[in-house]
Amino acid sequence: MSDIPPEVINDILYRLPVKSLLRFRCVSKSFKALIDSPKFIRAHLKQQLLKHNSDVKLIFKAHKLFSLDFSSISSSQLEELDHPLKQPYGPTQVLGSCHGLILISNNLSDNGVWNPSTKMFRKLPVCHINPPQNHGPREVAGLSQICGGFGYDTSANDYKVFKIAQFCHFSGSSLVTVTMVFSLKLGLWKKKVRDCPYWLVKEDNGTFAAGALHWLASTEPSAEWSPWVLISLNLGSERFEQVSYPENLGKPLHLNLAVLGECLCLISGHVAVRTNAKNHVLDHVDIWVMKNYGVKESWIKLFSVEQLDGRQHFSFLRPIAYSVTGKEVLLEMDNRTFLWYSLEKKSLKHAKINGGLDSFESFVNLGTLVPLYGGGNDGGENEKDGKEKIEPEKKDGAGNIEEEDVLVIEEFKLEL
Repeated sequence: MSDIPPEVINDILYRLPVKSLLRFRCVSKSFKALIDSPKFIRAHLKQQLLKHNSDVKLIFKAHKLFSLDFSSISSSQLEELDHPLKQPYGPTQVLGSCHGLILISNNLSDNGVWNPSTKMFRKLPVCHINPPQNHGPREVAGLSQICGGFGYDTSANDYKVFKIAQFCHFSGSSLVTVTMVFSLKLGLWKKKVRDCPYWLVKEDNGTFAAGALHWLASTEPSAEWSPWVLISLNLGSERFEQVSYPENLGKPLHLNLAVLGECLCLISGHVAVRTNAKNHVLDHVDIWVMKNYGVKESWIKLFSVEQLDGRQHFSFLRPIAYSVTGKEVLLEMDNRTFLWYSLEKKSLKHAKINGGLDSFESFVNLGTLVPLYGGGNDGGENEKDGKEKIEPEKKDGAGNIEEEDVLVIEEFKLEL
């Protein structure tokens, strides 16, 4: 090994899956130092993002969490994931994923970020959200919904968790939103000063793409009477903005969001004839991708899927990932089965997956070495036992925690 130039060794290691790299950490102290270094972790992540799903797991959220090797999807068997928030009763929710990390949750006070490849886990402190009192002391705000999201802030080299609580005042239709953000680098929650001016109506868990979380939203609390808009939350500036729809989107009956090949994806479902508001059958679904983020003209209709022949009709389709060759797209149909769409032949075929789950949600998870302390790629050590240093809370007159304030970080233990 001493005769091989270090740069050649590095180049070989960059291309290996995480499972192999974790074994090679035991070869020598020099290998361990190299693989654990910030520079290597960044280079390995970059290489993983460039490859076509060669070290990827397909994660299933059902009554439990399961995984499947994506590269051998038709021959692999489902494997139950032994995650840190596993509970005997009730499923654990998956609220977001990014760069091999996933945000898992049992309830509002039991959340954490987990790397399934390295088994590293970070439990999040409880996020306390106080109801706003901005409309006078006699007015009462009723909590309507809590949304969230998880993603990577490139500008700060930091992974962030967002909690968005939306309140309606009982005396009227006014909407008040409180947005909290947790920084894995700083280890604290803070309240955003500029909150969301939109009413989130779709995708409770924000869709992360191009450094921003995305939702379908309305400008009014009553989404039934207000047209939907596509909004983003930039993780760097922490500002909400509106994103333009494709020029030729038409008037779809359904809209949903997804990520395909690192690009923001818009799913629009259309009907040929709509008999009434309740009974309808989709005629086809269009899959749009934004190739150059933020540029309206870069929206392209990647393909359209018409209803299946015979008795089996779908009411929901969602793209999951490109195949290893990049010539097909895996589609999840009605949370119960998969289809392959051939981009060359423009045809569908059923995807054989062993498992026997009656109902599920799925997403892809990249194998990475990304750690969970000091930001995503700086190579810092993971949390140790004890409490973070904290400062006393500062509250405004309404009792809300201000931008620069932190919440108490509860004691937790890293699960290796």
